[in-house]
Formats: sequence, structure tokens, C-alpha cells
Amino acid sequence: MKLLMESLVLLCKQSEERVRFGRRLSFFHGEMSTGKSTIAELIDYCLGGSLQKTPAIQSELVGVQLQAGAGDTALLIERNPNTTTSVEVSWERDGETGRENLPLAAGEVPVVGDLIYNYSDFLLRTLGMPVLKVRKRKGDPESALQRLSFRDFYKFCYLDQPDLDSSFFLLDQPIRQEKSKEVLRYVLGFHSDRLNELQAELSETRQEQRTMREAAKQIDEFLHRYGFASKATIEAEIDKLNDEEEKLDQEIENQGSDDLPASTVAEEDQTLIGALSDAIASKTAAIADIEQRLKEQESLIAEFLAMKFKIARSSTASELLKGAAFHACPACGTEVSRKSDGAHCVLCKSDLAEAPGGFGSDSAVMERDLSDRIDDLRRSVQRLKRSHDRQNEELGVLTTKRADAQRRVDSARRQIESEYMKRARRLESRRGEIRERRRLLVRIMGMPGEVEAKMKEADALSTRISELERNIQTEQGRFEAGRQNVDALEKNFHALLRAIHFPEIKADDKVFLNQRTWFPYVHPKGNDSLAWTFSDAGSGGKMVLFKICFALALHQTAAQRHLPLPRFIVIDSPMKNITPDINPEIFQNFYTELYRLLHDDLKSWQCIMIDQTLFEPPAALDDHLERRLTQNDPNHPPLISYYHGH
Repeated sequence: MKLLMESLVLLCKQSEERVRFGRRLSFFHGEMSTGKSTIAELIDYCLGGSLQKTPAIQSELVGVQLQAGAGDTALLIERNPNTTTSVEVSWERDGETGRENLPLAAGEVPVVGDLIYNYSDFLLRTLGMPVLKVRKRKGDPESALQRLSFRDFYKFCYLDQPDLDSSFFLLDQPIRQEKSKEVLRYVLGFHSDRLNELQAELSETRQEQRTMREAAKQIDEFLHRYGFASKATIEAEIDKLNDEEEKLDQEIENQGSDDLPASTVAEEDQTLIGALSDAIASKTAAIADIEQRLKEQESLIAEFLAMKFKIARSSTASELLKGAAFHACPACGTEVSRKSDGAHCVLCKSDLAEAPGGFGSDSAVMERDLSDRIDDLRRSVQRLKRSHDRQNEELGVLTTKRADAQRRVDSARRQIESEYMKRARRLESRRGEIRERRRLLVRIMGMPGEVEAKMKEADALSTRISELERNIQTEQGRFEAGRQNVDALEKNFHALLRAIHFPEIKADDKVFLNQRTWFPYVHPKGNDSLAWTFSDAGSGGKMVLFKICFALALHQTAAQRHLPLPRFIVIDSPMKNITPDINPEIFQNFYTELYRLLHDDLKSWQCIMIDQTLFEPPAALDDHLERRLTQNDPNHPPLISYYHGH
């Protein structure tokens, strides 16, 4: 699982910045805000992480390239800040080359070959690692399976500055901790598909047992709260309800018509309402008849007026054309014959005997006659309108009287509440309550038995739980190599803490790795009642050293026992919260031990170190590189050489 970084290229707006890495050690040090941590962040970005947008990166970076080697494969990894969902990867292996835009999230179909669905799969396969699947939530049997990604392994290789004293490899974060646990299980030799299945079934069975017992407990508490402790108690209450219902049925049946109350609604009001309704109907019909006559007479007036205008126009035309002799037809221009037989019109040839003729001197008489008729009709219309208004007024009075009478009747009916009706409703209401109560009791009659059955079923699961626990112990018994790896990790971690002179760590203290939470605990003088871990370390500086030493011990154990962990580690600001000039012993001992590890057990590892102060590597540690970054020294420029802030 050799992962070797060769160079990092920043494509900026005004320059191309190249960062080279030593095969064994690269030490970047110098002033603040010069881009030291950005080197580690951009490596992380090229390996599938998120881009940390510092002011310099946000304003100047156009793209980034990482040249690396993974096993026997040469890689060129390219990322563009504008593209957040994929990584451009070129590779060369055994004379074969390839280039692919790999998605960060796995899709439904493979993107390279048959097994690579995303960028993480590509990196794991290139490093010779299988793609593992684990449950998203270990204790949830319904939880979906998800891949262990390269990023899950990389969190044990990249110790970033922000999380050094705030999170212990995500083991302290619910849900996300499961992947970190699975990585440690796999690296230390405790991964087994059979064990995963048994543990998932055990968790599911325990949850089922808890659910059954809790359901039985809640039902039992409900039954006792309402006095339904047993089936016999419920049956006794049902019998009481049956007896009471039988008495009610008899009482309701014995109520006869003799008990019915006399009518209290005045008969005169009822008679009045009927008479008023008849009168209103008669008035409504009369009004409709008047309206019809008004409509007819107004229409006749309009016809007479039109006739008057027609007579006036005809009289005028006859007067104008009187004595006129036509030589040609005024419509078509055809010459008119002057000869006439005296029986037909010279112009239109109509029979004069049947022709109406023009209006003569009697047209004025006709107009006066029409005017008289129109005046008569208008007087009739006025009489009808007055009658219409009068009828409407009378209709309104009748309607008001009927509404008043109806209100008196309705009010009287609302006020009627005889003892007979009260008693009848009371009896029916009680009978309904009895029947509803009995239905409820019938439904819950089986609950006491169900509680007992649930408890027996839950107890029966204890046998299956014991069997699963035995099978898990048997499966775990096969992990002898894993236990030896854990022992080695515990010893290496303790030795590292002692070597750097971690405060309050003694030779007779013991380190214990909890294989359920995978947190390392320190037992002072072997006393587990005084155990403490990362979150109990106290100061931020001690938490930083505790986490870094555990990571180094894990890599040391991987090197000693040939465990599947990338041979690469990045440590950003190990002296965070620690001042070298105030704590020179811690500073010196830490780097001395780090260089010893890189020279001995981690000799095939590549380490990238970022800190403010350089601790000079020994001459024996060959093939290393150091670079100082400053703001104003042209011999030691910042990461982006021309950038000096806004």
C-alpha cells in the first residue's frame, strides 16, 4: 500500500507554483499565513477532500495537479475549483495509460472496468485494497450497507490542524464513528463478513427483544392503570354492563304513548301561517299577471310609435312624388313604357285594384288615431304600475307577518323540552355508553394474555441471543493475529508516549484499546478505575500529542506486522498549543522519536511535516527535503510567490 507524493503544482492566475516532496520526509516550516497548511490541504483536496478556500486560494487558484505513485502505478491527479463532483485522473502502469473523469460519489454503473464506481474505488484498487461494505449504523439492522472509502483510511494518515485537539479520528462522533471503527477492525485484522453478519443479527435480536418487553410493559401498565389486570376482571365488568343494558332495554320499551306531551305550539299560529302562505301565493300570481300585461302594453306602445313614423315617412314620400312622370326605372335605369292599360302601375306593373296606394289626405287622421291609442295605453301602463307597486307592498307585509309567525312557532319548538324527551334521551345515551364500553372491553380482553405471550416470546429470544454470543466468541477466537496486533499497538503507543515524555505517563502505566469503542485508554499503574483517554487529557497540547502518538503507533504497528494501511502520513502543526521555547523537552523528544521511527520501522513510509519551527533531521535520515516559507524573503517565498495578501 505504498503511496508516494512526488510533486504538487498550483496553477495560479499569475504563476505556476511547484512543490516537491522528499521520498522519506518533507518538512515545511516558517511564518504564519505563508501557505504551509495549504500544502497539506491541497494534497487532501486532490485525494478527494473539500477545497479549503483561504483568501489566497479563493482569489488566485485556477487549478491544482498532484503527481504521485500508488504501488506500481504513476498518477497525475487534476482538480479544478469550479468542479466539485469529480476528479480528473491520468495513470500509467506496465506501459499502459489511461485517463478518466472519476466521480466522487458512486453511481449505479461502474466507470472503469467492472468494480470501480468512483474515485475512491479507483484509489483503493490501485493500492491493492478491496472495496469493503459496512452498515451505516452498526446498531441498526435496517441500516443500508455503504462502502468503506479511501477517505475513511486517509483520516488515519492526514492529521489536519483544525481537528488535532477536537476529534479523535471521528470515533467520538455518532454515526460517522462506525466507519472509523471498521477501518481499525480491518487494519488490525478483526474484519470478518461472518462476524459482521453475526453482530448485525445479535444487534437486531436484542433490539427485537427490547421492543417486545417494552411493548408488553406498556400494555401491562395500561391495563393496571384502568383496572384491567386480568381477563377475569374484564369478563366480570362485561357481565355487569350486560345486566344494566337489559334493564335499560326494558325501561325504554315500557315508555308508552301515554307519556307523550300535548302540543304546546299555538294552533292559530299554524293556521295563520297556512293562510298567509296562500295569500302570498295569490299575491305573487297577481304580480306576475300584472307584469305580463305591462310587458304586452309597453310592446304595443312601441309598435304604434313605429307605425306613426312609417305613416309620416310614407305621407312625405307620396307628397314629394305626387305628379311625377318616370321615364326610366329609378332602381335599374330601364326605360319605362308610357303606355298603360289603366289597370296596372306604369312603374312596377302591379295590379292597381289590389295596391294599397299612397297615403292621401287621411294620413293626418290616422296619425291622430294612433296618438290617441298610444295615450290610452300609457295611461293603462301607469295604472298597472301603481297596481304592481301596491301588490308588492302588500306582498311584503304578508311575508313579514308569515316570518313573524314562523319565528314564534320555531321559538316555541326550541323551548319544548318535556320530561319525557329528557328521560328518553338520557336512557338512549346511557345505552350507547354501555355498548361502546363493552366493545372496548371485548377488544382488550385478549391483552393480558398477549402481555404474557410477548414476555414468553422475548424470553425465548434469550436463547438465540446466547447462541449468537457464543458464535461471535467462536468467530472472534479465530482472530489471534488481530489480538496480537492490538497488543503490539498498545505497547507501541505506550512506548511512544514515554519516549516523547508525555506528561504523567509512567513505565508501570498500561494502555488498553477498547475493542468496542476503539478508544485507547491509559490505566495508571494498571488501575482501570482511573482510566483516561483523549477527551480526558486536559490541555489542548496534550490532546494533540495523544492523537499524533496514537496515529504514529498505528503506522508503526502496520509496518512491523505488515498491516493494510497506506504508507504515508501528513502531520499539520504537531506543536499546536505547545510553545517550543517554553516546552523544549517535549519539542525535542517528539521530533527525535519521529525521526527514529522514520529511520527504523517507518523507513518505507513517506512523511510530510508542517510546523512553524524546524527541528533539523539527522544526517542518517537521507532523501529528505525541507522548505522555509516567509512573507518578505525572496529566497524563501510563500506558497504563492507573488501573493502577499490584499
